[in-house]
Amino acid sequence: MKKKLCAIIAAVVLVLSLLALGSATVPSSTDKVRLYIQATTDDAQADLHALDVRHEFANGIVSVEVSPQAAEQLENNPRFTVLGQATQWHVDGKPGSGTATRQYTPSDQTPWGMQAVYNDPAITATSGGAGVTVAVLDTGAKTNHWDIQRRIAQCKDFTRNGIRNGCSDAYGHGTHVAGTIAADGGSDGKGIYGVAPEASLYAYKVCGNSGLCWSDDVAEAIVHAADQGANIVSMSLGGSALASVERDAIDYAVGKGVLVIAAAGNSGPNLNTIEYPGAYVKVVAVAALNSLLSVADFSSRGVNDGDFIVEEREVEIAMPGVAVESTWNDGGYRTISGTSMATPHASGLAARHWQGSADATRAWLQSRAALWDITAGQHAAVGDDPASGLGFATVG
Repeated sequence: MKKKLCAIIAAVVLVLSLLALGSATVPSSTDKVRLYIQATTDDAQADLHALDVRHEFANGIVSVEVSPQAAEQLENNPRFTVLGQATQWHVDGKPGSGTATRQYTPSDQTPWGMQAVYNDPAITATSGGAGVTVAVLDTGAKTNHWDIQRRIAQCKDFTRNGIRNGCSDAYGHGTHVAGTIAADGGSDGKGIYGVAPEASLYAYKVCGNSGLCWSDDVAEAIVHAADQGANIVSMSLGGSALASVERDAIDYAVGKGVLVIAAAGNSGPNLNTIEYPGAYVKVVAVAALNSLLSVADFSSRGVNDGDFIVEEREVEIAMPGVAVESTWNDGGYRTISGTSMATPHASGLAARHWQGSADATRAWLQSRAALWDITAGQHAAVGDDPASGLGFATVG
């Protein structure tokens, strides 16, 4: 009895000390760390919920946000296993020359990237994507924007503890991405079009109003998208590392038949600058092209060796990503650049030409990309380079 009482007292002291360390001041996000931890005993599992648990994953793993001092105590406590840290990622959009407007008609209903993907400069509207769902993991979306309001099937927030309703987009980036995938011109047909304007969108807010995204929020959203039946997960975001829990989340989604697509990053033009999660071999990494169909200098490069086999830290395909016009969070439109803008072109194309499974659709994208010689700007079979991967995937 005495030993049991001592154990209970020790547990209470631990929890109280962690709580005190975690709330001694009002910290900014940089004063906190996020850990993936797992209890080693049943009683320690109960103690986890006295901490600031952000998300719960498989096998009893949780992510918690604590002070650096509390993190050190957890790492030194045998009752818990620290599996690693979540990191801050960021969206991969870059400001362009355009400014936000409050007009309700775009300067071009089918922007140049759309025309390039459709291989038709005279196109006046787009179609396709019916029955396919794309989960957009980003800064949220303006769900009542004229051109995407009919496309939004879910709107959820992962940036606070657990999953909550709502996906307000104060940053604008997520609204822009959503429009490139599936804007449908609005009910009056006068708005802008995305690559797959009949697709459904899950607008999942995983990034805050500064464009920063905690990787554990992203991991939870990936798992949730898979459980909700999404066909495609589109992530115009990235960072320098991928923790095991985040990798497991992608593996889980891929195992459930989800095609995962992500930005290569904006850290080019040096080689091996590709970001995660795009750099993970199970994710389609997308580079950015300009209107001349050359790879943008800012677009991150991989380590591709020309063998036509997609491996870790390799760019897979390249899509339009410079001076892309799309929907914005003020109800109007904005023109911006980045591999963030290239990624939704790929996600939209995958939705429009869904081949019945993720594997078949990924193979289809690769086969389309291999037909386009980025260097020559014409159709030709040419191969797997660090800047554009297999090439530019188009409709025809």
